[in-house]
Amino acid sequence: MTTLPDSLSSALPSRERRSPSLELEDGRWMVAAKSGLYVFGAEASSTDGEPTPEVFPWYDVARARWEAEGSLFALEWVDPARTPLTGRGVGDPEDFMRHASEYVNRSIVLHSQVEVGNGTTVTAWVRRGPDGLFSVLTADGALGEARQREAVALEARVRDAVGLD
Repeated sequence: MTTLPDSLSSALPSRERRSPSLELEDGRWMVAAKSGLYVFGAEASSTDGEPTPEVFPWYDVARARWEAEGSLFALEWVDPARTPLTGRGVGDPEDFMRHASEYVNRSIVLHSQVEVGNGTTVTAWVRRGPDGLFSVLTADGALGEARQREAVALEARVRDAVGLD
C-alpha cells in the first residue's frame, strides 16, 4: 500500500487520514476518501505551510481505471468536456483503486447511453449526492434540435425508472 506523506495527510479531515492514496510520477497525490477524491498538486509536498487539496465529490466521477502495463491511471469525469485526470502511478494502486471504484459505484444509481443519429453519444445519469438523487445529461458532441429531444427523452426515461419526477 502507498502511504500518503504526513505533511499531506494532516490536511485531511481526521476521519479520512487513513484512506488509501495513490502517488503519481509527476508528484501529485490522490486520496480515495469517503467524503470525496482529494487531489494534492505536485507542489503540495514540497512547499512550506499547510497544503490545500482540491476535493471532488464522487458523483462527479464517471470512472477510474488502472492499466497495469505502464502503470497508467485515468479518471474520467461525468462532464465529457472536462479534461481527464491522468498520470503514471508510483507504488501499489490496489487499495486506492478498490476504494475509488466502490465510492464511484455507490454514487451511481442508474445510467443509460445512446448514440443519436449524428454519432454523438448521449449519457443520462442518476447519481446520489448529499441532498439525494439527481440526474445529469451529457453529450460528447453536438446536438441539433431533433437530437436534443432524443437526449431529453433519455433523461426522462432514467429519471422515471428511479421515481424522480
